[in-house]
Amino acid sequence: MGKVNALFQDAQEAREEAQMIYAIADVPHEDYDNFDMLNELFHALSPYGWKHSSWKNDTCPSLLKEEKHGNVCQIFVDYINPDMREDPEWDLLSYQVSDAEGYLILQQEFNDVDKLISYLTKKLN
Repeated sequence: MGKVNALFQDAQEAREEAQMIYAIADVPHEDYDNFDMLNELFHALSPYGWKHSSWKNDTCPSLLKEEKHGNVCQIFVDYINPDMREDPEWDLLSYQVSDAEGYLILQQEFNDVDKLISYLTKKLN
């Protein structure tokens, strides 16, 4: 019985370690269903200066990075469920750059979190 218990405990510990640690566990958006993607982005991009910037007046949570020359970059991480989005046709991820005056100068849409991370980290290196 001791071996079975030890194996069970090892499996339980491995399962707990495999679960993502949520740095962002609460947002001001009702019934938000995409914490995995939001946290995957946060973990990958926070070393580059990205911060959690979710605001209750936005339609979904976001990450933000202020650049040295005044531009502001923001990633909106929408709901997985299209019925919960402001527009069900929109992609899951919206990357936007605004200049120092607040004018939108770039907007790109993504549905694949890895492609967005790759795009941003290649841009930064």
